[in-house]
Amino acid sequence: MPLLVCRTCPRDEADSGSFGHRLDAALAAARSRGVRVRHVPCVGGCPHAGNVALDGPGKPRVRFSFLTTDDAGDLLDATVAYDASSTGTPGDWDVPAPLAGRLTAVTPKRVV
Repeated sequence: MPLLVCRTCPRDEADSGSFGHRLDAALAAARSRGVRVRHVPCVGGCPHAGNVALDGPGKPRVRFSFLTTDDAGDLLDATVAYDASSTGTPGDWDVPAPLAGRLTAVTPKRVV
């Protein structure tokens, strides 16, 4: 299950991309929990810093913003819960309380 980390977050600052590097170190336990971390150009959370998204086939993309490295454990818990959910829709899985107020988007997949 992929955990998408914005690699340009925030774009307009001199340390663009440093969030992803710092979060990588904090997510060292990710592989042991079956989480695959991918760095992507953007998850659509600009201009807010600390953006990460959960995404899976047939599930909506769920984005969290304003995250720091201190949120790594809760983020891993959220990723595992999202993956175990049949729908991926928050409410069908438990969003860790520390992240609930920072859930900034739920984007359903387009059906063509």
